[in-house]
Amino acid sequence: MMIRRSSPSRRCGVATVEAAVVLSLLLVPVLLGVWEVGRLIYVQQVVTNAAREGARLAAQGRIVNRLGTPTAIAFSTGTPNVKDTVYQALITGGLSNLAQTDVTVKFAFDNDTLTASPSYNPSDGTKNQRFRVYVEIPFSKVRWITVGLVNPTIVSYTVDWQMLVDDAFTVNSDLPQW
Repeated sequence: MMIRRSSPSRRCGVATVEAAVVLSLLLVPVLLGVWEVGRLIYVQQVVTNAAREGARLAAQGRIVNRLGTPTAIAFSTGTPNVKDTVYQALITGGLSNLAQTDVTVKFAFDNDTLTASPSYNPSDGTKNQRFRVYVEIPFSKVRWITVGLVNPTIVSYTVDWQMLVDDAFTVNSDLPQW
């Protein structure tokens, strides 16, 4: 009985081509998914940091500016304000595609309803009063790829903080006499 063997030159590249096709159908979507989830985690960390920066500023209530005069910290107008601080933290964190109108920042004392235009400012807070800062951005403005494997619409974070306003004090302006 004669055994016939096929020539190795006719089949040597078939396994390589099959492996390339199968791996491209499996590996490429997995790699794109890992890349997109990694970007989502990164964006969440930047938003978290921005909310904390806004809360850190708001917790002071009032600051002394470069000229030595006390300055009240506002929510969205004036300098300094919480909304601009959050936006700058987002830009510094690498989310430079965002416009200021894309960023939603909300503020509330204690158990009040979070609102994007509160009738009060952080400077109205009292020592140890609790407050909340909420930051939200659309993920579509900061994503790298639009394959749609991970499809959140927004990325948001809420931080709870306490006012660190100093107790009121008076300075005795009378100098001692000897």
